[in-house]
Amino acid sequence: MASDFDALPSDNMRAMNLRGIIELHCRKILIVLLGVALLNRVVVRAALGESYFWTNSYSAYYDLAENIVSGKGFCFDTTCAFWPPLYPLFLALTALGGKHYLLIVIPQALMGAGTALCAFLIGRNLFNTFVGILACAITTIYPYYVMHDTALQETGMVTFWTALSVYLLLRASKLNRKADWFLAGLAFGLIALTRASVAPAAGIALIWTAAWGTRRGIRDKVLNTSLVLLAILLMIGPWLIRTYRLTGAAVLSSQTGSALWKGNNPQTFSAYPVRSIDISTGDAWTAVPEADKADLDRLASDEIKESNWYARRALVFIREHPWLTVENAFRKLEAAFSWKLNPVREPLAQASYASFYVPVSILGMIGFFLGRHNRGVILIGMLFIAFTAVTAVFWAHTSHRSYLDVYLIVLAASVIDRLVAWIQTRKDRATAGVAGTKGIQVLRKLDS
Repeated sequence: MASDFDALPSDNMRAMNLRGIIELHCRKILIVLLGVALLNRVVVRAALGESYFWTNSYSAYYDLAENIVSGKGFCFDTTCAFWPPLYPLFLALTALGGKHYLLIVIPQALMGAGTALCAFLIGRNLFNTFVGILACAITTIYPYYVMHDTALQETGMVTFWTALSVYLLLRASKLNRKADWFLAGLAFGLIALTRASVAPAAGIALIWTAAWGTRRGIRDKVLNTSLVLLAILLMIGPWLIRTYRLTGAAVLSSQTGSALWKGNNPQTFSAYPVRSIDISTGDAWTAVPEADKADLDRLASDEIKESNWYARRALVFIREHPWLTVENAFRKLEAAFSWKLNPVREPLAQASYASFYVPVSILGMIGFFLGRHNRGVILIGMLFIAFTAVTAVFWAHTSHRSYLDVYLIVLAASVIDRLVAWIQTRKDRATAGVAGTKGIQVLRKLDS
């Protein structure tokens, strides 16, 4: 059985064209690309400096990590289910070595290189080696990833876990071994423990496994789905048990109600998406009556009741403004998939983002259409549907969508592969035509 790194035979290998060369030297090219992916992320972050790293960050993540190290657990005072545990736990491990930004940057750069590796593996699994290498190369230099994979936020980690999960699920489908299905389930559990809004990916994994994961009978489908489900539950179960014991509710995060209210109140679009939704939330909070604020203050010691308070206000807004809610859902999706960074950044950041995301998104959508019957492409499409649903109900900036860009990159690479193959075929036909014409001329000369 061929390894994921072995070159596949190509119809064009006899003529050493670009695709043939890449397939022949796949391993060497891959190693170079992964080295570049690691290096460019570290160098860019080091060039920006330590002060920039700490200033432009989600510092609350590190505060929580320091609480873990000091023995306070995953808690801000009485709030003990604020975020899923994985990224704060990672930061806590780095904090044991002291508060130095490179202790965070280098491991996260390794995750970024891991995402580039997963781009290769997914492209190789769904299409061919050339697509895999091209997807890896684009991911290696993709500006948003180069910059944000090493930021003090969980985006790089959730991008890596999701890409790894997709690859492992595709691999399990190909090999159909029990251990592979279980391993894929564990990886999807890691996603839920990193960012709660991406947790629906676990449900997508179960649906896809049951419907498309194997072409065998119903018994195999049930067994494989059960293995994935068991692995997911084993991974997230301890955290859910902990939050239930501490808060009375088995939740990944106690911020669900707050997030729902941020995306569903009269001031949601007062600043968002051009500026941060936090500004819109501040406007919304200012408009809350003092009596209601007093009610919330009385719930301050119970994070689940506090979350439910926000959720009720959001649901009241949705019931009272159904058509506005539908309109707002489309505005949120426009913000999430926008060709412009939001919140709006400086011109250089906007230009670097658009120069890659615009062509990748266009070619990626063409790749979706061309590969719509591919089971792996169906899985990717389901992940996009899940993100779309969550965004329409809650909200998202472009950064929240970025973990999906790696799949657009793979699909865009598949379109480029088709184009290269088409060009090569035309060249071969033209060459064959010229050779045939010369042959006929030679024969005529001999006859004469």
